[in-house]
Amino acid sequence: MPSSGSVIEFDQFRRIKDALSGLVRPEAAEQTERRMAWYLPGLTGKSRVSTVFGDLPVEVLRVRDDLRTYSGAAVQVQSVDRIHLDEDFLRKQPSALPLRIPANAFGPGRPSQDMLISAGQEISPDAHVASNFVKVGNLRNRFNPDLSQSTGLTYIRFHCGAPVIVRVDGIWVRVSP
Repeated sequence: MPSSGSVIEFDQFRRIKDALSGLVRPEAAEQTERRMAWYLPGLTGKSRVSTVFGDLPVEVLRVRDDLRTYSGAAVQVQSVDRIHLDEDFLRKQPSALPLRIPANAFGPGRPSQDMLISAGQEISPDAHVASNFVKVGNLRNRFNPDLSQSTGLTYIRFHCGAPVIVRVDGIWVRVSP
């Protein structure tokens, strides 16, 4: 069954920029574009999410899949978004590049594999307690952007209807509704 969701293409961002450039001088619009910080959360395709059937790559999540949460309850995926960023967009907005968190960066199995994750995603590096959530972008001094993704990438976001905390690659991740 196909998943519901949306794909945000670079052309949509370009149309917004063009609309704004009518309100400001073109050189001011370019300066604003350069200063934009990426804020959307998201995971890349090989990140493994804890479901009731086991850990699955986030790229295969579908609507109605049951995820395991920090509370122990199962919650269903209600929508899945795929946000594709092309090479041109990433060249203009390098803050949108994912950060690479190496396997075991926070301790054994945390994360369980190298993790590519959006700077806007909130994670808890704590071992067993889902507390002290930080945006991955605030860890830039510790982890570097993955420049190999500069030719384009797709962030995957899923929504469960309410804020939940799920395990992704052995790390607790906060998911917004």
